Amino acid sequence: MADFQTSTHRTKWIFTQQQLMDKYKVANKRAAQSLKKYGTTSLEIDADGSFSHPKRQRDSESDKHSSIKPLKVEDERMLHAFYENKIQEVCRAFFFPHKIQGTAFIYYKRFYLYWSVMEHDPKYVMLTCVYLACKIEENHVSSEDLGKIIQLDHQLILDNEMLVLQSLGFDLIVYTPYRSIQGFIDDMEDFCYSTGGQIDLLKDLQQRSFTEADRAMVTDAPLLFPPGQVLEIFFCYLNSGTLVRLVPSF
Repeated sequence: MADFQTSTHRTKWIFTQQQLMDKYKVANKRAAQSLKKYGTTSLEIDADGSFSHPKRQRDSESDKHSSIKPLKVEDERMLHAFYENKIQEVCRAFFFPHKIQGTAFIYYKRFYLYWSVMEHDPKYVMLTCVYLACKIEENHVSSEDLGKIIQLDHQLILDNEMLVLQSLGFDLIVYTPYRSIQGFIDDMEDFCYSTGGQIDLLKDLQQRSFTEADRAMVTDAPLLFPPGQVLEIFFCYLNSGTLVRLVPSF
């Protein structure tokens, strides 16, 4: 894998909090304008990933939809939290390794930097991100199997595949804190063996650190900080004396 310092992840996909909010507001405003103009916010997607607005509805239908209010940015972010938890559920159902879950999280977050949930259904996008994460992490699963998880026509996953790829700018190599945590655990394992530390505590420490990383991944942290900084969450546990129990001579 390429070095993080020279990666597109670092050069193109790390933002400030204000930059993120600006992007969310732009997408939300565009969807609200679409609702006002077309009576709907949904975009029609072609097989090649291109999209188009539906034709303007008849006046009677347009009047009926004019009373529908668009979602606010805060509403959209609540939906993102819901579907990011769904990513976790899908990954647990298939016993996917954490790297697939982490990659799917980042794909999903990047996609909705440029789109509103009112324009593209997050249920379809969420599964498409998991599907693409499985491909890039070489853990193949069919779209049919993924669709069965939530009783969804697998063709909807395939229909959204090119759109998601284009929205990501085809920047598919991503970095997550799970790899950093595993590297630290591996180093600690070697250290414990050489110093007589309590190796049995490492498994519990690893599980707890992954759990905290999971919590961080459903926030804006992956878009604000390099993955190594997210690892700082893991070190909070060292204040409880865990490291001292692991390695008495530390």
